[in-house]
Amino acid sequence: DMEIFVTRDGSQKWLRDDDTLEGIEDSAVLTVGVHGTNGGQNYTDEDLPDTAVENSIAAKGENSYYFAHSRKADVPEEHRIVSGGSPKKLGEGAALAEPVSAMKLASDQVRPERAILNYAWGDEKDSVKIYVSEAEPQALKAAGDGKADQVKVSFSPRSCELRIHAEKLDWVLDLNPLYYEIAPDECKFRVSQSKRITLTLKKKEAYTWLKLLKPDA
Repeated sequence: DMEIFVTRDGSQKWLRDDDTLEGIEDSAVLTVGVHGTNGGQNYTDEDLPDTAVENSIAAKGENSYYFAHSRKADVPEEHRIVSGGSPKKLGEGAALAEPVSAMKLASDQVRPERAILNYAWGDEKDSVKIYVSEAEPQALKAAGDGKADQVKVSFSPRSCELRIHAEKLDWVLDLNPLYYEIAPDECKFRVSQSKRITLTLKKKEAYTWLKLLKPDA
């Protein structure tokens, strides 16, 4: 159907069948348009919008200059807001990582070392003995009675290492390479508190040791 709408003061309004031109200002603009359907939705006179944009969309549908204003968001409502889900108590879901103890951290760290430079040794036919005594007072003090695992000794066929754990560092006597081979399983050590630490190296062969360490080739 052909319809007439009036434009005045920047706004537009449809004229109904029973409306007259009486009272319309001389400056008003009368426009003939099509009053029909928009996307299958019928409009009655009571449903017509009051603004020019809405009037144009209602009358011309997709052909309206203002059609973009009528488009709705294509994203579903449930997808427009994203939440983190229901609150969970601590301990639910993935297990928390096991805490690392201070002792484990300390054991994994490399401790500072200080070499034991003063020691004595002697050949005793079937074995060789090494003595750490008053010449290394700080190392001897750190060793205590040796019953609290503060003294560690490792033996291999051609080496021996004494390690004493002090509060802030390790005292180390590293004998490598030995002049002859030893029998690691038969070697031992003894701590005499405040006196000395004695290492007993069992000889693999009963050779007389004239030197403790083999010179570098």
